[in-house]
Amino acid sequence: MIQSKEPAGIYIHIPFCLKKCNYCAFLSGTSTEADRETYVEALLQEIRLRKREVPLADTLYFGGGTPSLLTAEQICRIIEEVKESFDLASNAEITLEANPATLTREKLEGYRAAGVNRLSMGVQSMNDRRLQYLGRIHTAEDAVKEFRMARASGFDNINLDLIFAVPGTHLSDVMEDLQEVTALQPEHISFYSLQLEEGTPFFRKFEEGRLTEVPDDEDREMYHQGCCFLASQGYEHYEISNFAKAGRASSHNSKYWSMTEYVGLGLGASSYVNHCRMENISDMKEYLEAVRSGQKPFETMYSNSERDDVAEAVFTGLRRREGIQFRDILGSQEEFFRYYAEEKGEILGFCKGGYLEVTDAGMRLTEKGIDISNRIMALFV
Repeated sequence: MIQSKEPAGIYIHIPFCLKKCNYCAFLSGTSTEADRETYVEALLQEIRLRKREVPLADTLYFGGGTPSLLTAEQICRIIEEVKESFDLASNAEITLEANPATLTREKLEGYRAAGVNRLSMGVQSMNDRRLQYLGRIHTAEDAVKEFRMARASGFDNINLDLIFAVPGTHLSDVMEDLQEVTALQPEHISFYSLQLEEGTPFFRKFEEGRLTEVPDDEDREMYHQGCCFLASQGYEHYEISNFAKAGRASSHNSKYWSMTEYVGLGLGASSYVNHCRMENISDMKEYLEAVRSGQKPFETMYSNSERDDVAEAVFTGLRRREGIQFRDILGSQEEFFRYYAEEKGEILGFCKGGYLEVTDAGMRLTEKGIDISNRIMALFV
């Protein structure tokens, strides 16, 4: 069965934020300092419970929520416990997600001293009116100021997130955001189209007829023009929504697209270990009770079949601009098309239409194919 032999990744979920954004459907909510300390103690216990779950890890990623609500001392304790319980490579990529308006020079220096060597900042826009509409707590000035503070604190690997296709915006708005963000010269940029997720304020407004999505053709123009601009600024388009300077692709996120093992720790976190997918309890009270009683806090566990692994390897691999290599999945092109014999006609139809490129070695989405990637990937599920 398929599984990358690369070192694993470790993901730690921090489910706290100062304010829920209007588009956010992630597992997160508000908290007190006491809530956060209680959760950190539970995390440390879970880390100990899952000791040596993978033989070696070379990435550690703090996601959320807003991990930068934790103090540097709390982040340091978590990193030290991970090092104690797992074999974490000495040169591991350690990423912390952070939101502007939650950072100080003291915090940034503390995170860096604790071992965090990559920062991922949720900027989303460089326009204050759009930031307010999105429900963000920061201003464009905050983003610039705290980016520069991060540089001064020793961070030389920074990602900035940007959202496009915000209702009421046009191509010119997107290009202005990109110009201002690239002027800062971050090493990495994540460039996402706004999605309306159930349970969010934006989705409720949409259902009530008070929010109109950006039309698909405009969304796609924003995306392709943005991709071209980022390429002109020296960013490699290595995954559908991700762009990096040479050698600065996210090592951690790349694991999700290559069937590499990863351990998910914390509330609602997902794991993929030894062909098994696990999801942690998503109710805070139940999560805390489970780890306090010495139980691994799994809510669901599912053992992948060979068919599951093959399907996941294809549709996650196609997110990468390099696509998939047949040898990594089913040994050869011949074996691949024998396995997907029923789908071969549709696959070749997408090739003929210019949406897919197939060679003896592998298969990848074209620029045109990215626009209908969900339709193409659905063939392999």
